[in-house]
Amino acid sequence: MISSSYKTNCPNSWTKNSKNNSYPQNLNQSKRRFKPSFRFLLIFTLLFLSLDCASSGYGTQGILYENQRISLMETGVSASKEGFSCAKSYLGLIALGDASIEEAQKKGNIKEITSIELETYNFLGIYAKLCTVTKGN
Repeated sequence: MISSSYKTNCPNSWTKNSKNNSYPQNLNQSKRRFKPSFRFLLIFTLLFLSLDCASSGYGTQGILYENQRISLMETGVSASKEGFSCAKSYLGLIALGDASIEEAQKKGNIKEITSIELETYNFLGIYAKLCTVTKGN
């Protein structure tokens, strides 16, 4: 026969409190919900970060618009020819093209390179273009 004074080996935190018929506070954690202001901030941050989907990845990054030319190498010798090679990105999902120095050299029919530049263009993260410009003789 089991009496009402039967003792268990369970810690007190594992047993129900008979007064209010609930588990102790440390085991009965309520679900935490986001406050409306925090939810708005979270959505705004995610939208802000996703604006720049397509990006050139070089130089300063403009979220709304970017159009710049960056010089990588310059010898100081004057050039008579110029060659371009470009790569494009759409929404950061599709990237096409060959923006290599070799391709720009081939398109400009350049034997000796005197300077290398990068041209970047980005519009709202929808469309981005990176072009390599080689100059030489």
